Amino acid sequence: MPDAYAAPGNEIAMGSKGKKRRSGKQRPHGVTPRPTAEETVESAQIGVQPPQAAAQKERSKPKTPKPAPVLTRKPSRFRFFVDAFHELRKAHWPSRRETVRLSLLVATVCLVVGAILGAFDFVFSGLMRFLLF
Repeated sequence: MPDAYAAPGNEIAMGSKGKKRRSGKQRPHGVTPRPTAEETVESAQIGVQPPQAAAQKERSKPKTPKPAPVLTRKPSRFRFFVDAFHELRKAHWPSRRETVRLSLLVATVCLVVGAILGAFDFVFSGLMRFLLF
């Protein structure tokens, strides 16, 4: 349940290393909410340390070292080609008939688009010749 007195975004700021805390999730035992902006200003004016900060210093635990990453052998170049060959065998290849049909379709579309562009070029070059000369 979100704290009614907490500043907006506190649940995000309290997460560790970029992980966002889900709203409605209970805080772990011993973790106190961050002071609001008003509480911080009031404590700075009075010259008193907020109770959460004092409690935080008392409870500070030494950090445990993270385990070292496990190093693996670099795969050989030959293995890359073997894997690539296996992936190519998994691919769906079109039949001969489908390949011919699609190739003819691409050639036809290229010819039609080329003819249309050629016609536009012929018309506009004639128009420019008429206007300029």
